[in-house]
Formats: sequence, C-alpha cells, structure tokens
Amino acid sequence: MLVLGLALLAGGAYAAAYLAAGDKVPVGTRIAGVDIGGHDPSSAMQMLRDGLAARADRPFTVVINGRTQQISPSDVGLGVDYAASVGKAGADRSWRPSRLWSYFTAGSAYDPVVTLDQDRLEALIRRLDASDGRSATDGSVVFRHGTFVVRPPRAGLTLDPRVAGTAFWNAYLSDATSVQLRMAPVTPAIDAAAIDRFVRRFANPAVASAVELRFGPASVHLAPSSYADLLVARRVGDRLRLQVRTRALFRETRSQLVGAPADRPTPASVALVDGRPQVVHAKPGVTFKPRDVSAALLRAIASSRRTARVHPTRALASFTDADARALGIRQQVSRFTVRVPRGSQGAFVADAAHGLDGTVLKPGRGLSLRGVLGGRTPPRAGGDALATAVFNAAWLGGLRVTSHEVGATYAGSAPVGRDASLHAGGDVAFTDDTKYGVLVSTTIRGRSLTVTLWSTPRWTVSSSHGPRRHVVAAGRRVVRGAGCTPRPGRDGFEITVTRTFARGGEADHSSSYTVTYAPRDAVVCKAGDHRG
Repeated sequence: MLVLGLALLAGGAYAAAYLAAGDKVPVGTRIAGVDIGGHDPSSAMQMLRDGLAARADRPFTVVINGRTQQISPSDVGLGVDYAASVGKAGADRSWRPSRLWSYFTAGSAYDPVVTLDQDRLEALIRRLDASDGRSATDGSVVFRHGTFVVRPPRAGLTLDPRVAGTAFWNAYLSDATSVQLRMAPVTPAIDAAAIDRFVRRFANPAVASAVELRFGPASVHLAPSSYADLLVARRVGDRLRLQVRTRALFRETRSQLVGAPADRPTPASVALVDGRPQVVHAKPGVTFKPRDVSAALLRAIASSRRTARVHPTRALASFTDADARALGIRQQVSRFTVRVPRGSQGAFVADAAHGLDGTVLKPGRGLSLRGVLGGRTPPRAGGDALATAVFNAAWLGGLRVTSHEVGATYAGSAPVGRDASLHAGGDVAFTDDTKYGVLVSTTIRGRSLTVTLWSTPRWTVSSSHGPRRHVVAAGRRVVRGAGCTPRPGRDGFEITVTRTFARGGEADHSSSYTVTYAPRDAVVCKAGDHRG
C-alpha cells in the first residue's frame, strides 16, 4: 500500500507538472530583455510585441556625408518575426520528462528573430544614392572646329548595399540607433588613362594635317576643318574608339566629286543603228559605299602619307538589256516633216533637234518639249516649226497629247488645226500611255526637219478635220509711206480636228479637239501723198 501510495503521489505530481507546463514558455525566459516565461505562445507573442514596440519602430538616425535624416525600420525592410521568436524559446506541450524539467529550470535569454526585406533595402539604397551620391562620369573627347576638346572623367559616389545592410541590421533593436553610412567611390569606365591613350593614338593624328581620299581616277582633299566635326570618340567597353559620321562624310565627299571623272554604270537604252532601233547594251561600273568612305578616312588618318584609296564596289546598271528589249521599240509608228526657217532660226532648230534626238520614253512617262530642251528651246518661227513637227508625230502616233498651243492665226504651213506654237511660254507635251516604250528621232536635211516616233504599233491612226465654222473675214488696212511691209490677210474661224483609231481596217474609237483662229488684217502699202 505504501508503494502504491507513493506511486499515486508521484503520478499525481507528474500530472500536475504537465498541467502546469502545458505549451507555455519555460519559466524565466527573456527575449531581448522582455520576460515572457510561463506564458502560452499567444500571450508571450503579445508581451514580446508590447515590450519591443518602442525599439522595433524607433527610426534610425542616418548620417551620410554630414547630412542627417530619419529612416524608419520599415523603409529599411527590418522587422521582428514574433511567432518564430517565441517558438525558438521552447514553447511546446509534451509528456516528456525533459520538456517538463526544462519548463521549470531552462529559462534563458534569446535574441529575437529579425527579418530583412531585400527589395525594400535595395529601394532605399537607390533612393539614398539618388539624393546623396552621384553617378560616375566617363571622360570623353569631342571633335569640333578642326580640333578636339578633352572632357575629364569624374568619379562617382555610391553606397555599398552589403555594408549598409549590415549597419542597419546591427543597429536595429539596440540602444545606439545612429547609423553612419559612407559613400564609396565609383571609378568611371573611361578614366584618365583611357583618355590619354585615345588622344595619343587617335585624336592627335586625326587633326594633324589634311588627308587625301582616292576615288578611282579622282581624289578628294579634306582639311581637318572639313572633317573633324564628323569624327566621334565612341565608348566601347573601357576604351574609346574613333568613328566617323558615315552619312555626313559621304555627302561631303560626294559634293566635291561633282564633275569629276567616275566609272559609273551605264544603263541600257535603245537607239537607231543603220536606221533601225537597236538595244544599246548596259555597262557595269563602280560605286562607293558610305561605309567604305569612312573606312578610308580612318586609314588615311593612321597613315604616315595621309592618303587612302576608297574601295570600290561593282555596280550594275539599274536599267538592263532585258529592260530595254521589253520596251518593244521595233517599228516606226509615225513621222512628220516641216520646213525650217532660214538663217539663225534654222541653226536654233538644228541645235534643239539634236538635243531631242534619241530621247526614250518608258511606258507611263511624259515628254515636255520645253522640259527636254530648257535653254535650247528655239525662239519665234523656229520654235513653232519644231513644236509643229513634234505635235504631229505624237498625234499621228496615237499618244495622249497633254499640252498643245496653236498659233494666233492660221498660216497654212501645216494641216489646218494641227499647227503648234511655243509663243508666250506655250509647250508641246505628250504621255506614253501604251505598254511599250517610245524612241524619238530627229533628222534635218537641208531645210526639212523630220520627227519620227518608234515603238510597237497598236492602231492605225488617221487624222481629219471638219468644215470651218464661224468664219470672220480678214480686214484690209492701207498704210502709206516708207517702211510699210505688205502682208496677206487671214480669215478667222473655228475648226474641229478628229483622230480615228482603227484595227483591221475598222474604226475602233476616236478623239478630237477644237481650235479657234483669230482673223488678221491684210496690210496694203501705198505711196505717200506729195503736195506742191
């Protein structure tokens, strides 16, 4: 009975100890100086939260470069994990003797479990860098006005995230909340040594003297004042590399090459050979690409002779033999002949006809007589003769005439209604509205000018005119005295000219236009009235 009683007594004491310990924190346990022993986890967490509230939320006094500012722990990303802190202290329900023994005897002091949000810390470091640090500035070399200017590098200042994080971590929950943060220098990628190396190797030679670039048989001389502004010191890693503004240099050299001999490609064309249209073969040439010009300039700068050849690129003609054959210029489609005035007027017409001869129109393209001849356009009667020949060739060739001015009065030298004039800025223009090309040829024999159009005929074209309408008889004017030049009168009238397109002997369609001529008085010369 005694043994049974003692066993029951011991069992009761053990049960009492279990009930007393429960899942409470061991007696005497302290976390960061806050006594939470003998309390269940929920109560212990609240006691720890209340006990650490003043320290956990107390802002840091941060000093950077002598400037002081207040930063809260939440901005740093620091906080206390209260559940993990209490759990670390041994709050646990168990029948194990060791658990019961530790509850009454193992109360100890612990550090709280502190958490750090790295994203918040990095955001804070970036903000402090922006307000108190500075970015490193690379050194640079700027070319201008035939020389260059060196802009020295400047070191930057930044916070080391690892050092700053450690400083905040150590100060958190402590009595010393002042945090000293020191900015660390940041070396620029292009430092003084890189600038010195670039100036010695590239910048000084670049502006030392003029260079010569050879484009085949032609050469371009460039003084530093003309190309220095086109040079650029470009950063590549931790070095500077000399580069060229390619397009600007190409424009500069091209402007100097205007009129210089060049082996450019010759496009194919069509010309009369032995009186028949023949394809004139295209010829390849060479061209110079902008990047090759820039590369040559860099080689010339590095050369002791200050000269370099621009590597050419073979260039094919943009209009090939096949393109010329596809124009279908094979047969004569129309021709018209006029009389050329004598003297200087005839010379003007001959020069203009030579400028017009050999003109090739591609499908859809137009021809303006004044546009082709420009300053070679013959004046007065010579211009009217050439205009009449060109107009009639286009009209009888079935092309679409877009500009046609007739003389003020009908002189009778051309079919009625089909004369043409360049007087007062007038022009003759037509458009190749077919799917074939058109070759214009001119021939002068004696005082005869013939304009011929060559292509592939699609229609048989004929021209006719209607009766004269609204006829106004010419007046008569008598002029007495010396210096009078007689001239015949010309009636005024209106007439319609019609062009008919036929195929296989049958008319298909037609087009027409109406011309109005003004009357011109006849001049009759008589001797002066002499009285005694």
